[in-house]
Amino acid sequence: MKRFFFLWMLLLTWNEISAQVVVTADFDSGSVGKISCIDSMWLYYAPTDSVGICTIQLRSRIDPKNPVDPKVWPSSRWFHFRLTGVRNKVVFLHIPNTEMVRPFFSYDGIRYERFDAKENLMPQTIQAFFTRDTVYVAYFVPYTHARHLERLDAWSRSPFVVRDTIGCSGGGLPVEMITVTDPAVPDSVKKRIWMHARVHTSEAPASWHLEALVDELTGESPLAREMRRRAVFFIVPETNPDGVIGGYSRSTPEGVNLEIDWNRPDSLTTPEVLALKRTVGRLAADAPFDVALNLHAQSAPFVTYWIHSPESSSEALYRRKMLLSALTINHTPYYRPVDQRFSKLDPKYPEGWFWERFGERTLAITFETPYTYYNNDPEGRWVSPESLAELARSSLLALSDLLDLGGSERLFADTEQAKRRGEWSERRDDRLFWGDSYLVAERRNAKLIFFFERVPKGTYEIFRWIPGTVAKKFLRQENRWEPLGEVTQRRDGRLVWRYRARTQGEVLDAILLVRKS
Repeated sequence: MKRFFFLWMLLLTWNEISAQVVVTADFDSGSVGKISCIDSMWLYYAPTDSVGICTIQLRSRIDPKNPVDPKVWPSSRWFHFRLTGVRNKVVFLHIPNTEMVRPFFSYDGIRYERFDAKENLMPQTIQAFFTRDTVYVAYFVPYTHARHLERLDAWSRSPFVVRDTIGCSGGGLPVEMITVTDPAVPDSVKKRIWMHARVHTSEAPASWHLEALVDELTGESPLAREMRRRAVFFIVPETNPDGVIGGYSRSTPEGVNLEIDWNRPDSLTTPEVLALKRTVGRLAADAPFDVALNLHAQSAPFVTYWIHSPESSSEALYRRKMLLSALTINHTPYYRPVDQRFSKLDPKYPEGWFWERFGERTLAITFETPYTYYNNDPEGRWVSPESLAELARSSLLALSDLLDLGGSERLFADTEQAKRRGEWSERRDDRLFWGDSYLVAERRNAKLIFFFERVPKGTYEIFRWIPGTVAKKFLRQENRWEPLGEVTQRRDGRLVWRYRARTQGEVLDAILLVRKS
């Protein structure tokens, strides 16, 4: 910027130019609204040296009005457009009707990077110098329909993946589902997990998060192998394909917000949501899902679950949702207790639909990733496909711990299964714990003996769960796994581990053994 103003002061002459910069969005996930101003000039600061200055004012395209619920205000969040004719120009880009916090650009439409902070000093304005003639600008790194199909093709080559079409969109595109599990183990003995994403098509971070999650699940890590043996994952990566291709923000091309379309009669339900509802109903005929994850992204700069109040569901379901949230917090620096959000169940949302049909048997919850930065901290880590991949592994670890899917990689034992004398008392009060109770030591050195069956030889890290409050806010020091040390198993077989309370009144719930690689 200093050099720019220096050049401005050295201006000898200027010459207006027009029709050199073109804005287009006629491609997968492209979106731009009204272009109200393109003004360009050349600044000559020497007889043979000049720099182009271009000012572009446009608006992000607004979704169509919702024909089902006109009270729902249309969104204009998403933009993704191409600028041509910007080589060696300083471009001032102003988009007044959307949040724009260090969006992304790309010279090839494949590799994207964030604008630097100094290029986004003014609200809703970018000022940047481009070295190539064509540049793509997007609210976030786009996750296009083409990439969705590419990843489906890749995942489908795995022996652990089955690909199905469960319905069609309003525009006739397939709504596809993949099933991930180990076919060598009967499904009847497995946990059942549902996931769907990209209901709101601007929420590309949710797709990057889900892609990394599926990559991990279909990979060859020891934990992935154990989870496939113990669970079946039913995953719909792209619920709204028409909206993704068309570059809409939160709706279908007709303006319908699919997220709030779950409580209408089938005859009035959009085909995308109807496909999900019918598939869930068919799959849950034998046994309900244990967990149903609704993956989204939000403009707020933090990760969160939307946890439903016990008044609108049940105390038991609220506790399980809080436990899943606490486990996720435990496994990632990108999510904190203060980031949790709470709401009441509503039947127009998928979580409300699950509750009305399956009650406490299915933990249905929305998980949100941000677009900008984590922890409400612009000086910290910014969101990227790479950091979302880290978050995906944290999500899988939380699911593994919640449902005991870790097998020989993450060996779990509840205190209810431990051998004890009368030195511990059972409690069932207001804390987050597994099972029906947790234990409190009645004296220092109170003993517990844990038995782990069929443990492969190796070295294991030992953790204990510290049950804390179930209130909306809790300390980072509670509701977490606390490391206790290591234990070495010399040969395959039973592992016996003894624990002594360090203080009277010590609280203890579950024990976890994590195999070291």
